[in-house]
Amino acid sequence: MHLDQDIALRTIWDVEGKIAGTDNSDDWVVAGNHRDAWVYGAVDPNSGTAAMLETVHGLGDLLKQGWKPQRTIVICSWDAEEEGLIGSTEWAEQHERVLAHAVAYFNTDVGVAGPNFDAAAVPSLKQFVREVTKEVPSPKGGTVYDQWKADQAAPAPTRRSRRPTETTDSDVHIGTLGSGSDYTPFIQHLGVPSTDIGSEGPYGVYHSVFDNYNWFTKFADPTFVYEQQQARVFGLEILHMADADVLPYDYQLYGKEIVGYLEAAQKLATTKNLTLDFASALAAANRFAAAGTAIRATQSAPRRIPPPSTSPCATPKALSSTPRACPSAPGTNTPSTPRESSPATPPS
Repeated sequence: MHLDQDIALRTIWDVEGKIAGTDNSDDWVVAGNHRDAWVYGAVDPNSGTAAMLETVHGLGDLLKQGWKPQRTIVICSWDAEEEGLIGSTEWAEQHERVLAHAVAYFNTDVGVAGPNFDAAAVPSLKQFVREVTKEVPSPKGGTVYDQWKADQAAPAPTRRSRRPTETTDSDVHIGTLGSGSDYTPFIQHLGVPSTDIGSEGPYGVYHSVFDNYNWFTKFADPTFVYEQQQARVFGLEILHMADADVLPYDYQLYGKEIVGYLEAAQKLATTKNLTLDFASALAAANRFAAAGTAIRATQSAPRRIPPPSTSPCATPKALSSTPRACPSAPGTNTPSTPRESSPATPPS
C-alpha cells in the first residue's frame, strides 16, 4: 500500500458573528460548530452547521422585530476541528480574558445522524437542557424530551448513544462532557459551562467518503425534520441563556454528581485493594452539595425586592437635610413645593 500524506501548511479561518447585549457586559453566550470535514462531512459536521445556520436565521428575524438580547451572543464556525480542535482552541486562547465572564458555550457537531436526540453537558446545565427539550416538538409526536425519555427506556439493543450517562438522578440521563469536540477548550482550559447536542442513529460511514449528501438523505434525515428539531433546541438554548434574569445553573445536581464520582472511585479502590483516604474529598463534596441545595431553593423561590424609588421624597430623613420638592398625593391640595420660610420635613 502506498499512502500520500498532504503536509502543506494552510491558513485556517474561524468565522464569528456577534449580537451585542443590552447589559453591556462581558457575560457572553457563545455557540459554535466546526465546518471542516475529513471528506464530504454531510453528517459530521455539516448537519450541525445547517442547524446552526437555521438558528442564526431565527435570531436575525427576531432582530428585525426589534428584539435585543440581554447578554451578548457570539456564534462561531470553527475551522480545523478534525486536526486537533485547532480553530476553537486558538479562538478561546485569544479571547481568554473576556471568556472569563462567559456564561455558557453551546456546541453541536454531529447534528443529525438519525432520529434519537442525545446530549451531554456539565452537571450544572443538565437540567437546563432537559427544560429546553420540553419546549420543542418532536417529529415523532410529543416533545423532544418525551421521545428522548422513551428512547432511553427502550431495550438496550435499540438504544444508541455515543456518550456515557450518569445515574445520580431519575430523570433523563445526560452524558458528562469530556473531550472530542469544540467544547473542549471552553470547559478544559477556561471553565466555561458547556453543552453538546445531537440527534443520533446508525452511523457506519463516520469520517469516510460515504458520509455524503446521498447517504444523509437516504438514512439520516430524508425530510430534514430532525434538522429543524436541532435548530430549535440549539436556538432555545441560546435565547434562554441570553435573556435569563437568573442564570439557570443547577449546583444541587452538580454537588450530587461530584459526591457520586468520589463514591464510585472509592468503590473501585476497594475492589482493587487500594488503601486510599477519601474522607477530606468527600467532606468537601458534601459541603458543596449542601450549598448547591440551598442555592437551588433560592432559585426556585426568589425573594422579590421592590425596585428603588427615584423620587427625592423616598430618601430617608437620616440621609438628607436638603429641602426637597415633593409632589402632592392624588386628590389633595397640599402644595408640592415647600415654603422658603419653613424647611421641608421629609416623610418619616
